[in-house]
Amino acid sequence: MCGIAGIFRLTGRPTVEDAVAVLRMMDAEFHRGPDDWGILVPASLASDVGLPSVLQAGGGEHLRTYPDVGSSPGAILGTRRLSILDLSAQGRMPMGSADGRLWIAHNGEIYNYRELRTELLEGHGEPFRSATDTEAILRGYTVWGEAVVAHLRGMFAFALFEAAPRPRLLLARDHFGIKPLYYHQDRERLIFASEVRALLKSGMVLDEAEPEALIRFLQLGSVPVPKTTVKDMAALPAAHYLTVEWQGAVLRRYWDLSAYSWRLSDPAAAVSPGEAAATTRALLEDSIRLHLVSDVPLGVFLSGGIDSSGLVALASQFRGAPVSTLSITFEESTYSEAPYARLVAERYGTAHREVVLRAHDLFDDMPRIFTAMDEPTMDGVNTYFVSEAAKRASLTVVLSGAGGDELFFGYGHFRWSAALDRLRRLLSAAPGQARRVLIKAALRGGAAVGHLGLDRLKYLEQPSLDNVYLLVRGVFSPRQIQDLLGISQPEFEAWGPALPPVDDARTGGTLGAFEQLEFTHYLQNQLLKDADVMSMAHSIETRVPYLDHRLVEYVMGLPPALKLDRDRPKPLLLEALGDSLPREVWDRPKMGFTFPFELWMRQYAADLEATTTSTKWLQRSAVEAIWREYKAGRVHWSRPWTLVVLAAFAACRKTMATARRG
Repeated sequence: MCGIAGIFRLTGRPTVEDAVAVLRMMDAEFHRGPDDWGILVPASLASDVGLPSVLQAGGGEHLRTYPDVGSSPGAILGTRRLSILDLSAQGRMPMGSADGRLWIAHNGEIYNYRELRTELLEGHGEPFRSATDTEAILRGYTVWGEAVVAHLRGMFAFALFEAAPRPRLLLARDHFGIKPLYYHQDRERLIFASEVRALLKSGMVLDEAEPEALIRFLQLGSVPVPKTTVKDMAALPAAHYLTVEWQGAVLRRYWDLSAYSWRLSDPAAAVSPGEAAATTRALLEDSIRLHLVSDVPLGVFLSGGIDSSGLVALASQFRGAPVSTLSITFEESTYSEAPYARLVAERYGTAHREVVLRAHDLFDDMPRIFTAMDEPTMDGVNTYFVSEAAKRASLTVVLSGAGGDELFFGYGHFRWSAALDRLRRLLSAAPGQARRVLIKAALRGGAAVGHLGLDRLKYLEQPSLDNVYLLVRGVFSPRQIQDLLGISQPEFEAWGPALPPVDDARTGGTLGAFEQLEFTHYLQNQLLKDADVMSMAHSIETRVPYLDHRLVEYVMGLPPALKLDRDRPKPLLLEALGDSLPREVWDRPKMGFTFPFELWMRQYAADLEATTTSTKWLQRSAVEAIWREYKAGRVHWSRPWTLVVLAAFAACRKTMATARRG
């Protein structure tokens, strides 16, 4: 786990200015890799008197060079390392081939690296000089080229620079976007880093706000890839790689999640429920076994729900010593899953640690939380605190149950999908005016009985599959967004749909659309982004075994009937876990890992409202209207909290900009 940064020159060879910019980006990513660092520059630049003296520290052991030719384009790569595998100096990055032709800067973990090493050694005679997973990518590239990404199981974002015969850069991101990678391209350079703020720290990217990002954040609670809050800065999408040469950059997809949908499965190849559970169990055990590989202390985030409890149950069978587990608990018993976490911890004899969180802990820490936030997200606070607890427990690696709800249909709207599909088809068949009348009537009826959030029904004036998804995952309605940003309806609509249109024929309706969008939007843009940023703020590596792509490919191809049950949540996962999971853990209402925000925000409502009304990004009158509705109990707490996040993020970004100018 690391922070990476670099510059590829599209014209001319790298300069001292480029090297200094990469060092600045690496400094901004110190928290991602406090254990070690390294930088790669062309040999002709290494002796330049303008290079910072820090590069000569320790006899120049952190400085790597490659032979460059004349004025040909080249690259500078930098890495901040959080040492997980092979803690020796042999694991230092950027890591190069013996001939100095290939170099890699890597963020993440390749869990099948031992199998790859064996294959490369036995089948291709590729020599290894370290015990790292990073070297498996480097050696694999010499054999498979760009296709090396198809051989990787894990989470990764890497930059692989080919110095000869012609300068070339490959940027790649894992199947689900677990690890981040951002880039900016102008006429002279392509600049990349693990964080948006690191790219801004380079001094080569103009900090100009991207208007669409504000709209999408208010719609979705996060900024969807490839957009960022900075104009002309992009996030590399999941399951893609970017090849860069002096002529420019080409983006390619190497894996398609939708290709494994149950809609495309062969009916003749149907499996029995018992066979599906057994295969799921075997794949999950294999994933967890691989995810436990570490040369540093490792633990599990244990919330007390099915997903995290399942991880503890299966991880315990692979560990010689008790598994370390962590839980966040609350004094408000309605929100606390502590009894269920303790039940699992006691059954498997884990080294269990609980951290009690109170309202003042959250609000006292808010400045640090928002400073850690690289891009605005309405979630992530829970991961911040559990990661802080992991740090205090002297852990470096933790396993998380993220992805379990998406894979095993754990969210409530999966169960409602049939009813929502009927509603969508009914509205689609009605004339536009009739749709508007029906929606207005529903809004009046909902308001009369106190239902919250029904104003999002306005999305169904255009009853597409992505708009049905916004009905359940959206934050603000279109009209509220227009009021908050002070824009007209035509200005709002000119930005187009919030998410890429979903193909009805390919997804088979609302259930298939939910399955696809939970992975491509909510998981990638919010949950995984939060897990990475907030854990790395504490120099903690978070791993997600439910997102092994082989496990996902299999489970996604199974009929929905195996994953939906009136009486049990996540029936396929429960069958796969069998007696490993105490009945008390699942035979209860789903809670989800959330804080008592509704109670806590009311205690601090005055201060929070003052924060939101002071930002210039939002219209004060519209903000005040949201707070009035919240105080009257007519809107969910997530809406004013979203405004708090945006206002605090804007203040942090302004502070950063002032510091850069200073």
